[in-house]
Amino acid sequence: MKKLELSDEAYAALERLASAKHLSPAETVAALLGAGRPALTGDHLLFYLAGAEFTAQATPNGRYLALLAWCARNYAGDFADFISHQASGLRYLSLNRDEFNETRAHNQACQIDGTQYWAVMSIDDSAKQRFVCRLLEFIGCHDETVTQASRALGFAESPGFRLQSA
Repeated sequence: MKKLELSDEAYAALERLASAKHLSPAETVAALLGAGRPALTGDHLLFYLAGAEFTAQATPNGRYLALLAWCARNYAGDFADFISHQASGLRYLSLNRDEFNETRAHNQACQIDGTQYWAVMSIDDSAKQRFVCRLLEFIGCHDETVTQASRALGFAESPGFRLQSA
């Protein structure tokens, strides 16, 4: 048996990833390498949540926007479809530029990096959490991944609203 030396930060990230999938750290490394166990497919978000780019975000709003940007980059079609079906989206199409800018300022909207989309930042944490949970389920994340993302964003343990998995 070989041994692998990791920094404390890397091991903590590995433990978080393993915990989310109910595996040991050794089983997680084996799964990542494809060594005799099915890969952790469909949950690439877990790698992002444990990675340096996400953990470097210092504020809850920064983490929220980073997660939305990751979803938009990695699931562009699903993200666009999900956003287009939001009930509130249609009312902004009829606004002129000044009305749009006024609404954006009122909602403290921030553009999601690398996208044409804006996130309303004036909503409370429970609304953000419901939105993220619905989005992650829509793009196909497992329940454990949705829970881990919710924790990583600093939301309460129970999202209060969950779609039923198929």
